[in-house]
Amino acid sequence: MAEPILPEYDAFDFFLHQHELPCTAAEIHGIICGCLCGGMAYQHGQWRKFVSEFALQEAEIPDEVASKMQEIYKATYQQLLDPDFVFDVYIPRTEDIPLAEQAQMLIEWLAAFISSFGATVGERFANVDKEVREAYQDLIAISQMDTEMEESEENLIAFEEVAEYIRMTTIMCFGELGDKSGAQTAEPGAKPTLH
Repeated sequence: MAEPILPEYDAFDFFLHQHELPCTAAEIHGIICGCLCGGMAYQHGQWRKFVSEFALQEAEIPDEVASKMQEIYKATYQQLLDPDFVFDVYIPRTEDIPLAEQAQMLIEWLAAFISSFGATVGERFANVDKEVREAYQDLIAISQMDTEMEESEENLIAFEEVAEYIRMTTIMCFGELGDKSGAQTAEPGAKPTLH
């Protein structure tokens, strides 16, 4: 099966701004990931409610935008299921973007993830594996970090380490709580699991 690909970041971000939506592509992806990693059923449309609530000030999502978000939702789910850990945090990662700006977008993504993960997992959080609970608490601490980073090799390495920790923690949360039932419908020709 071909690796699920998300649309080019700037193109999706511009698409959101064209529709005058008060959010970034990073925030939308963070919300979707929080829902999936918090154990929301794959076929459930609850993520739309959270996108509206957390990113759009309760506004309805226009159909054209919802369709594009659905594509991102499906691709993200496939990436989280992938045994090769292809999942990545959806922020632009090109050398021409200042480090402080990348850090700001990473924190935007993380804040959105934390909000929707917390809302999705709810009271079940108390029963979640201790390692996952501790990692989630780390994410909350990271979300408070200062994004005013000067361009330096040391800061770049620190940023990459934080981004990688966020990425792996997201995968771990999905591994612990995520709904894997969509794996069979998502992969043509997949054999059903025998119980």
